[in-house]
Amino acid sequence: MALRTPLYEWHVAAGARLIEFGGWEMPLQYTGIVEEHLAVRRGVGIFDVSHMGKLRVTGPSAHAFLDGLSANDVSRTPGRARYTQLLRENGTVIDDLIITTLSPTQFFVVCNAGPRPAVVAWLEAHRPADVRVEDLTLTHLCLALQGPKAPALLQRFTGVDLSGIRPFWGAAIGFRVPAVGPGAVGVPPEMKGWGWDAGDRLMAAAEGLAPTPASDGPRFLVTRTGYTGEAGFELFPPAGPGQQVWASLLAAGAEVGIRPIGLGARDTLRLEKGYLLSGQDFTGVQTPLELNSAWIVKWDHPFLGREVLEAQRARDDHARLVGLKVTDRGIPRHGCPVLAGGAPVGAVTSGTMSPSLRVGIALASVDPRFAEPGAHVDVDIRGTPHPAQVVRLPFL
Repeated sequence: MALRTPLYEWHVAAGARLIEFGGWEMPLQYTGIVEEHLAVRRGVGIFDVSHMGKLRVTGPSAHAFLDGLSANDVSRTPGRARYTQLLRENGTVIDDLIITTLSPTQFFVVCNAGPRPAVVAWLEAHRPADVRVEDLTLTHLCLALQGPKAPALLQRFTGVDLSGIRPFWGAAIGFRVPAVGPGAVGVPPEMKGWGWDAGDRLMAAAEGLAPTPASDGPRFLVTRTGYTGEAGFELFPPAGPGQQVWASLLAAGAEVGIRPIGLGARDTLRLEKGYLLSGQDFTGVQTPLELNSAWIVKWDHPFLGREVLEAQRARDDHARLVGLKVTDRGIPRHGCPVLAGGAPVGAVTSGTMSPSLRVGIALASVDPRFAEPGAHVDVDIRGTPHPAQVVRLPFL
């Protein structure tokens, strides 16, 4: 049976269309993918993405342990978040991750829902005796508040100056719900007994983050990250009070047009920015160099699979992941062949009609001879070739 987030009943009551995704029953859409997509690009939307894996890695050797499995280097600075990829010995990607440093010996790892069991098993198989891996996926929510109006909305709930949190940094914020009237704040009675008093195991590890005043309300981790390319934050409250955080943000954001957003718009939003989708753009057999991710590989630190990647980089004959823009009315989809001169030279990994650009766009894995921006290819959509051009990412 598929897992459900603590907000499942809310999604049902809101009329969401639900699908199975990564082993979870999740909202695909509420009112429509295009409408929800544009709400995030133009205003603010909130996503329940609590299906994402949430792991706490702690111990004296935790930094060296994670750094040695990561293509990117893992920061030692509390509050710093890094996008990276977890690698095998042969350089292939198990999953892409965001690792946030909570203290020099405490780290928070966010992974994808489907690969979570494999990620946990890999970490457990490689960890030294003084490192502990704790899975907080079922005890904590992940709420993504995204869009140009997202920072101002969240600022109404906290005394922490959110403008000081740069992209890919995190902080512990106090959360005070606006009470009756503008400017009035407090922790409403309905939050009592929802889990704040039990203590937050994630925050217990965050000794390196800046303290927040006790008067600022219960605190939880937020990171200036997201999957949309817009301004915004990902919030990680405990599951019980997190349901009230969700409801409070929706209520306070009504005046600026906040919308709950499903996985359908999350997919179109991320594709416009060229972000990877686990299980589709990478399936466990590609290396970072084949995923347009060479920019995250830090060659000056030792990591599992580095020698294999160095040899692949020297050969320079690997497939490339590129952006394609269809130049007619075709809509590319996952698996569509990419052709040059009628011969196959690759395949689409992700494709859609861009709600913002109103053209078909795709990520595709192609032969390196056809990977340069400006190259012309065709995408075979249900047996009909549609002209497309290789373009630089992101699309938007």
